[in-house]
Amino acid sequence: MNKHDQYMADFMKVYQPLARWGPGNDADSLKALSSLPITPRNILDIGCGKGFSTQLLAQHTDAHIVAVDNQQSALDELGKRLAERQLDARITLSCASMMALPFSPASFDCIWSEGSAYIMGIEQALVKWRPLLERHGCMVISDLVWLTNNPSAAAIKFWQQEYADLQTVATRLTQMQVAGFEVVDHFTLSEQAGLDYYSPLKARVLELKPSMTDSAAIGDLEREIAIFEHHPGEFAYHMFVLQKGA
Repeated sequence: MNKHDQYMADFMKVYQPLARWGPGNDADSLKALSSLPITPRNILDIGCGKGFSTQLLAQHTDAHIVAVDNQQSALDELGKRLAERQLDARITLSCASMMALPFSPASFDCIWSEGSAYIMGIEQALVKWRPLLERHGCMVISDLVWLTNNPSAAAIKFWQQEYADLQTVATRLTQMQVAGFEVVDHFTLSEQAGLDYYSPLKARVLELKPSMTDSAAIGDLEREIAIFEHHPGEFAYHMFVLQKGA
């Protein structure tokens, strides 16, 4: 196993039992859903992970939902949970890369992507995913952003290595407008959304560290958790509710 494969194996070992694979909570997702200027009928949930947003959308809309992730294990777990709650009738699970989605243009009236669009880059995601929307369709994206124009040197150094495209809200709003979207609403996720993600992650890292002392993935996650804890108010996830322009 090469270094990259070992890193990813360690990374998945940490995350596999965790409920959330990124910051977020139901209250913030429902706030974004309530901001939509349309009643969605066909939703594409990109990078759904274990499907917290998928399940929420199934419970609070009458839409058909296609949930996409490139981790089959996460989709399998989501499928079982949806079946147990009798929510599976309107949901299709698709194992695919967000960079090569197997769908026709104008197939959806809403695209939902919480905490995952950064993988391919926000600007690229906006451009590549926009054609999948119907006329006046909507897109909901959450992304990590700077909350200050003067972040600390430690935070800058860390995120330059981990997410070099980290931007301010103002920059993201401009990029979204340039890509052909109108901004319907946007807001910073609650402090609780960060705690709901980082608290279980920290406990899992502490659990595994004694048996994974040389793991690069464990080291990176420890540094991210420390940055989150020691630099509050400098960065956070932000929700953007967009509508496709004419």
